[in-house]
Amino acid sequence: MHTLESPVIAVLLLFFPLGAAAVALALARRLAAPDRALLAVAALLLVASAIASPIAPVHDPWTHYLHLRAALSDPARLLDPWDRPGFTLLAAGPAALGIRAARLAAIATALVALAATARAAGALGIRRPWLAAALLLAQYDFFGEATSTMTELPFAAALAIAVLGWAEDRPWIVAAGLGWLAITRPEGPAFAALGALGIALRWRRAGPALAVGLPFALWFAAGAALFGDARWLATRNPYRTLVAVRIGAAELGRSYFFEALWLSQGPVLALLELAGALLAAAGPARRLRFLLAPALASFLLLTFLRIGTTDAWRESRYLVAIGPALALLAVAAIEGALAASPRLAPPLLLAASALAAAWTTCWHWGQIGAWRGGLLETLATAGLALAAVLWLARRSVSPAVATCALLLLPLVTVPPGILSRHRPDVLPGAPAPQDGGSR
Repeated sequence: MHTLESPVIAVLLLFFPLGAAAVALALARRLAAPDRALLAVAALLLVASAIASPIAPVHDPWTHYLHLRAALSDPARLLDPWDRPGFTLLAAGPAALGIRAARLAAIATALVALAATARAAGALGIRRPWLAAALLLAQYDFFGEATSTMTELPFAAALAIAVLGWAEDRPWIVAAGLGWLAITRPEGPAFAALGALGIALRWRRAGPALAVGLPFALWFAAGAALFGDARWLATRNPYRTLVAVRIGAAELGRSYFFEALWLSQGPVLALLELAGALLAAAGPARRLRFLLAPALASFLLLTFLRIGTTDAWRESRYLVAIGPALALLAVAAIEGALAASPRLAPPLLLAASALAAAWTTCWHWGQIGAWRGGLLETLATAGLALAAVLWLARRSVSPAVATCALLLLPLVTVPPGILSRHRPDVLPGAPAPQDGGSR
């Protein structure tokens, strides 16, 4: 097959990440000053993370990077059902400049997710839209993938766009987001079909509902024409032997969803998200009920699918895909708590966030053998002291801002690159370490 020279393809593909940056800027322009300030802080943290993160040929991010490089000399790889065009189109151009450039370019996609989430929060009546973006950034795996080469990040950005369209009563925006996520990950078509049904039921319009499937149809048609095989998605599907359905009531009891929630969000965010889901299902946050659809879809997938040859293959990063929905549910829980109990809720949130930050920091340093006896107690004491100072300074620093700061703290206190799975000394899905003082 005739292929263009790699530099030509790379230059052409750069239009996609530049487009993502333009979308992020367009979304940010319509945000209030506090929301834009949060985006600026996020950009600084992510740039620092991308620069500090080690470069090592390990784990899925490196495999995806190699695939991106291969697509520069073989355009057929843009259709690859392992990486999928929704990811490859955004990431292949920067990959021509090296792994560091690819990681930095991912920040544009992350900012789209953050800005769209904040915009959606405002449209849904949430008092502090910036807090929704902050709670998305605070998700450990989202932060890690925001400077990496992984497919869940563009899926999350596309979902955030769809959520924004739903919140602003704009079905074509919903269709655009769903159409992109349909060609980004294996579960994309299922999410897109669910969203298309939602469009049809809410707006009673065939146009945007049908438009959801257009990117997938074009991808399928391009592959069929290029490979001369109408069954190419099946015959070239790398997941044929890696994914299987597991049906049974027992699967509910050992669902990976809740373990992934705990690992990827941390204990405070996980509890807030579960509380937000309850408020959305039967409480005052019913305007957020539509967010339960992607959460339920992920729950079903992580409960009734075997992913990989054994369960050891499973990783918490799968929940990055629905990160915007989880963040919006969590902010509803925080705002509900602050409104219902303005005296009791803030100190409890501060204390819990401080303790969670201490545990998360120790846990991740323990992954590289650096957890020594007494470290957890020292950090927990320091964290509680910081929480107390923030509570005493509540007239100058609002409890919402203080809680946000403590939830974001682990992003800068854990070893560089560990949240992105860039370190060669940590295996994905590694078991929890033990306190070095007890070994």
